[in-house]
Order: sequence, then C-alpha cells, then structure tokens
Amino acid sequence: MLCVVWPGLNNQPRICGLQHCGFFILLHMKKSIFILVSISLAVLVLSALRPANVGTPTADAMRAKYAVGLDAYAQALAQLEAELALPASGSDAWKARYREVRTAYKRVEFLLAYLDEDNNRDFLNGPPLPWIDRVIAELEVVQPMGMQILEEHLYGEEAEASKGEIARLTKTLVQHFVPIRKVQLQLPFTDRQILESVRAGLFRVTAMGLTGFDTPGSGATLTESAISLRAMQEATTPYFKYLKPERQGLADSIGRHFDGAVRALEAHPDFDAFDRLHFIRTYMEPLYGEVLRLHMALGIETVYQVETRPMPLNYLSANMFSAAALNDHYYAGIGLPQEPAAVVELGRMLFFDPVLSSNNERACASCHRPELAFTDGLPKSEAMDHQGNVGRNAPTLINSVFADKYFYDFRTNRLETQAEHVIFNPKEFNTTYYDILDKLNTSKGYVQSFRQAYGKAPDLQGITRALAAYVRSLKGFNSPVDQYLRGEDVALAPEVQLGFNLFMGKALCGTCHFAPTFSGLVPPSFRENESEVIGVPLNPQAGLLEIDADLGRYENGIPRDRADHLKYSFKTTTVRNAALTAPYMHNGVYKTLEEVVDFYNRGGGAGMGIDLPYQTLPFDHLNLSAAEQRALVVFMQALTDTTSLTTKPVHLPAFDAQPGLNKRTVGGNY
Repeated sequence: MLCVVWPGLNNQPRICGLQHCGFFILLHMKKSIFILVSISLAVLVLSALRPANVGTPTADAMRAKYAVGLDAYAQALAQLEAELALPASGSDAWKARYREVRTAYKRVEFLLAYLDEDNNRDFLNGPPLPWIDRVIAELEVVQPMGMQILEEHLYGEEAEASKGEIARLTKTLVQHFVPIRKVQLQLPFTDRQILESVRAGLFRVTAMGLTGFDTPGSGATLTESAISLRAMQEATTPYFKYLKPERQGLADSIGRHFDGAVRALEAHPDFDAFDRLHFIRTYMEPLYGEVLRLHMALGIETVYQVETRPMPLNYLSANMFSAAALNDHYYAGIGLPQEPAAVVELGRMLFFDPVLSSNNERACASCHRPELAFTDGLPKSEAMDHQGNVGRNAPTLINSVFADKYFYDFRTNRLETQAEHVIFNPKEFNTTYYDILDKLNTSKGYVQSFRQAYGKAPDLQGITRALAAYVRSLKGFNSPVDQYLRGEDVALAPEVQLGFNLFMGKALCGTCHFAPTFSGLVPPSFRENESEVIGVPLNPQAGLLEIDADLGRYENGIPRDRADHLKYSFKTTTVRNAALTAPYMHNGVYKTLEEVVDFYNRGGGAGMGIDLPYQTLPFDHLNLSAAEQRALVVFMQALTDTTSLTTKPVHLPAFDAQPGLNKRTVGGNY
C-alpha cells in the first residue's frame, strides 16, 4: 500500500498528510511481494514528484549524513548476522556486535523514528510484546520482532541455548530494514523537518531514553541517550552560522547544554543512581525551548504553515512539562483550538446536572466529584437506584482528554462519544438523548444557554460537544514537580526528588506511565495509548490471590481487541493527582498508594503467584527498600494540581413547567 505524495506549501513535499512525517509505507512481514512492489512504486513516485533543489545546502548535507548513518546501521546488522553464523562464536561476541547495532541505530533514530514512526516501532525498535496488525481488516496477532525482543534473548540467562531464535530475529530485522532503508534513502527533507526531529528526539530521550524503555536487557540506556543527544547536536550545530550576531548567545547556550548533557550521561552511566530530575531541569527542558527559539530565529517555516489539521503535540510550546505541550483539541475531536467560554460553561452545567439521568438524581459529577480529582472515592461506582455497582472504579477526568482511546477497555476513541456509553447504560443514566432533549427544551435557561453557545436550540451534537469541551478544560500540569522541572524557583523535598528518580529509573514506572502525562500516552508523537496486563488480584487483603475476572479490552473493547494477549489488559491511567483518587486499580482493590507500590514491587500478579502468561510488567520483583517505596508515594503525592478546576455551578437552570425538577441537587444525590 503506497501513500500519496504531493507538493505542498512553498513547493515542499507533503507526504501522506501525516503531518510532519517524511514518508509512510505499510509493510507486512508475510507479504514479501507486496513489500517489493510498494517499494518500487515508492521510489518511482519520489523520483517523479521530488521538486528540484528541495533542500537547502544544510538540509542536503544532513540528508547525506543520514544516508551514511543508515548504511552504518545496515552494516552493523549484517555483522551481527555474520557473527551468529560462526560456529565458535558465543554470547559475549554477539552482545559486542549488538552494541554496535544499537550505537549505529541511536545515531539515526531521531530522524528515522520521525520520518517513519510506524515501521520503526513495528519492525525495528518496538516493545517486546505481541501486537495486532494494523494493515489488514481481520484480527491478526503479530509476534514481537526488532531489537527489543532480540535484546531480551541476548541478555537472558539462556542466551547460548537461544542462538537459533536470536539468529532468526536478527535475520528478520535485517530483512525488514532493507525496504525501510531503501525508502529512507530516497527521501528529501527540509530544514523544518530536521529541527522538528531534533525536538522530538529530545522528548524521546527525556520520556523514554532515561527510563530504559527500549533497553530491556542491556541496561545501556544512559550511554545510548548520550549517543542520541550527540547526533542531535551535530544536526543542530550547522544552523548556528545563520543566526544574526546578536543571537549567537543562543547558539552558545545550545552548545553548552548539549555538551553538558552528554558529559553528564557519560560520567554517570549507573542506571539506578542517575539523577534524572536534575538532568531534565538542567539540560533537557532548556534544550527543548532553545531549539524552538533557534527554529523561530532563523525564520524557517513551522509545521503549521504546511499542515492545517490539529496535531497531538503543540510544536510552539517551549516546555515539555506544561499543559501547553499537548493540543487538547486534537484529542477531543472537536477541531477548534479554543472552544468559546459559553460552550465550556454549558458543558459544566450539564456535567453537574442530574437531569441528564432517567431518575433526575444522577449527574456526571456523581461519579466524578471535583474535590476528589473527579473520582468518587468508591472501589466501584454505585449503580442506578443503588442497585449494586457499575463494575469498575471511576478514573480521574483531569488530563483525561490526553488519550486516543477512552474507558479502561478502550471502547471509544473520541471524547465526544464517551457520553453515550454513560447515557445508555442501564446502570448509569439509563436514558436516551431524546429523553434528555425533551427535558432540556422545556427549560428556558437551557434553551438560552444553548443559543448563547451555538446559536440554536438544544440538540444532540450540542450536548456531546459541550460535555467534551468541559472535560478538555480539566487540565493540571502545574504541580510542584512540573514547576521544578521547568526551572522555576520552587523547591522539592529530597524525598520527592528521590521518588521522581525512582519512578523514571529503578522502579521502571516511567516505562508505562510516560512523562509528561504520567499515563500510557506514548511519546514523543503522543498518538497512541498503551494498555497493560498487570494481574490485578480480586481480593488480596483476604488472601485471595486470584485474578480479577474482568477481562478488560478483550471482553469489552472493540472486536479487534479479542486477542489472547489482551485478556486482563486495561488502560494505563495517569498517576497525576493520585493522592486524591483512592482507591486504586480498575476494581478499586487497593485503598492506598502504599499498597499499589507494594503490588508493583512484588512483580504484579505474576510475582504474587497468579498464572498470567501475557503480563506486561518488565520485571519479576523490583527489590525496592521501604524507604524507596515511601519516596515513590511522596513523589506521586507531589503530582497534585487541581487549581481552578473544582468550581461547581451555584445553581442549575430552572424548569418552569416541571417545578419538581427545580429541587434537584447540583452534582446529583449519589
């Protein structure tokens, strides 16, 4: 399948409409002929449509250097394959060759992952977990491939015995890189794309590289991060000569920060002891803003001049740890950068109004109370008419907009459509949109509010859009931790600092709860949420170490999620504001953060003795001390920020024809 390429603004190539991607070609490991035909067509199209002199001399020089880097990676892969073919060769030699592969890859990763995100993830450097093929319509599970699963085997206890599998994985990696490399070598790219890829690379190192996300066996993540940063510095430095003399200070600062970051990583390669908090505050956050200022100072076009659709990342944000870093309108599915205040206020009114339910006693705020970071404090939310519960714990709504799928089981992919799952559910609102509209249209106050918001009477679209607008307004990225990382004049207690470094390092929390959302939203493109199989038990307090029967995505998600590896898989929710959102897990089984940390420290469900073949936690036991576990809790408590988010309406719109409704409670009765 070949994506269309066409000239864009200023005769720059625009490829696939995938925003800032350079090119996208779908590969399938079982369709060799398809791959070869696609690659041939791709080369022809690129040759025909590539504008003459598309790049500046600086961009062309970077393209030539990139080609050399791709060749070096291909050569390193070939050498690893050859080493594995030697009868007398052993695991030490394989690892040495593999480190050469990783070094070559890290020198080009910032560009390769930017230009071909999907293929890079699926075939080169994706998580060592099964995944569902996105190319074909039917459900087809693809077994993990690429460097991460290869590394697990290479650094496993039975590496020598796994030689056949290591050789097979290496051969597959070599085969998949051939067409990827062929397309990459044909790609023109621009100064804009180079600087964008550098900033994406800085985000990747911060949120993934420092956590060890893609080094599951070697532990070489800090050394590899230094290699990546040096490659990004080499891509950035040629642009300094174009700065005006009065802006040379910016160039000097960028150079100092890159040099300092690389030296810090090289001087402190110990994964467990590395001070990530200081590193991000001192080097990564400043660099992220400075490369943006370099981009703007040079007058180079931004992505917004070649792409009009909303994108997950706000390229003009100078900070990573800020609400401005991500575009809430991309995730909400509304399409407006900023909703009118009247729409947000209408959504707030609807959110707290029990008139949306069939019995006029339940509101959205019944299960999402603002004082509890929009949760309800119950293990599982109470059902309609006090008849049992809805089956799951109520997650926080603060920052919940930053996701590509919603609910614990991923069953909807738009914030606007979330409401219908609550409205139609017999255990929640037990009603229909038509019944709700019949009520709202009898209230002069609501009719007026809808007209102020949309210029028309209440309708279905108005309800869903207003509720989504209110939920997307619930953003909190100004905790003390955020302020400190941004370099602001705040102090963090030593225990908070230790907790952050553990979360992003030794405790491996950050490999699933990615910064800056501290959720499963995967950086640096922020287009996809991860779910995890962690083996949440049914009732550990009673000594019942058996898996909770809720199958998560497998049972309640979309049809394509009915794969064995997704049994008991649930959305990775944010740990921001976790101090307010007890109890925890989808079933509310843990009452305190201390219990949650203990659960992970013991290796999740599998570590506790539950038979769970597809558990996704990347460890057996964390072996954290009591002090370290306490520090993790204190850090998560410091991620609290509900500022200006908890205000309730003073009163709700009146219903003149139904005076009984005017006695309803703001936020519902239960």
